Amino acid sequence: MRINEVYEHTPLQPCPPEEPCPPAGCNKVATQCVDIAAPLTLNPTAVMGTPTVTCQGSPCVTCTTDCGGTSCTLTFKQQVCVSVPIRYGVTMASGEPSIECTDEGCCCSCC
Repeated sequence: MRINEVYEHTPLQPCPPEEPCPPAGCNKVATQCVDIAAPLTLNPTAVMGTPTVTCQGSPCVTCTTDCGGTSCTLTFKQQVCVSVPIRYGVTMASGEPSIECTDEGCCCSCC
């Protein structure tokens, strides 16, 4: 996040060239704009709960006999439903703010 804000102030009134400044000096207001950065880091969180598994319907069994007729292989298939509760969130950590002078120096039309 970057903030660049101009503050209201009275326009600078230079001494007219035909009149010299008073011997005590002239009152002036100098303005300098700055950029302020406030970093913020976001990190995702995801917490997995305990899964639950439920069988759907009855198992399907296939039987395959080997070529020599000496053994059978049984294959069991079962549809299962797995439910996993998940809680999503975000954590944030703010960094140290910083300030920097702008390259333009004066950032208002009065200069």
